[in-house]
Formats: sequence, structure tokens, C-alpha cells
Amino acid sequence: MPDIYTSDWYEAVKEAINTAVAKLSDVPQDEFTIAVEIVGDGTTPYVAEGDVRRFLIRLEAGQCAWYRELDEDDPSVKLNYRFTGPGTAFDSIAAGLADPIDAALSGTIKVRGDMRFLMRQAEMVQVLLEAYSQGVDTVWPKGCPPYDGVN
Repeated sequence: MPDIYTSDWYEAVKEAINTAVAKLSDVPQDEFTIAVEIVGDGTTPYVAEGDVRRFLIRLEAGQCAWYRELDEDDPSVKLNYRFTGPGTAFDSIAAGLADPIDAALSGTIKVRGDMRFLMRQAEMVQVLLEAYSQGVDTVWPKGCPPYDGVN
């Protein structure tokens, strides 16, 4: 069981994504690069308030080619999607306490990219989100959400 937001955790999420996607029959053959920006909100212990943890995820024909953390934003990377939100929201999703679709629809997590494509690929998107939120037994060394009743 890997600690949240470590290299081992990224690898476990990647494996969970690839295992889940392999069961789908209709996977887009496109390549996508996704940025996830987790903003420190003063509640999560995993991102200092005002700091941002950045991750890049590369999907190729539905499979996760890599999932890695960046020290800073890299404007040279062509992104297809960017997901930005408070650390507490991402932690709650990773812990299986919050629905990522609800977080996006409510605006808690901002989504930039082709929403029409995401809606057409609802089954694959659901599998990817479930891999993130339920596919890995995560260790929370600094405490697990909910944090003082905040999800």
C-alpha cells in the first residue's frame, strides 16, 4: 500500500487505470496529456497553503503511459485537459469520499479541455476516475480526509 502522492502511488494508480481500461471494448485510440493541479487550501496536509502540486498523465489508446509529478508548470507540454482544484477536494476523491463528477459539475474542480469528448467517452472517464478513487489502497501518513469534517 503506497503513501499518497509518492512515486509508488503514481505507479499504482497507473496500473489500476491500465487494468480497468483493458476491460473496455470501445477505447479511443487518441493520445491525451492531462494536467492535474492540486492547490493547497490550508486544510490538506499534503500541499502547503498557496502551493500547487502538479501532475501529468499521458493516455495512449486508453492506457496510461505515465503518471508523474512536476516541480512546476511546463508550458512546453501540449495539454488536452487541465483539472485544477483545492487539495481537500482531490484528497477526498482519492479517499473515495467525494464524487469527482460532482466536484467538476459544481465547479469545485475546474476542468479545461474538450468537454464534448469527455461526455462521449463517459464509460472510459468513469473507469479512469474509479481507478484514481478506488483502485489503490492508499496510505495517508499525515492523516486521511475528512479533515475536521471538511470533504
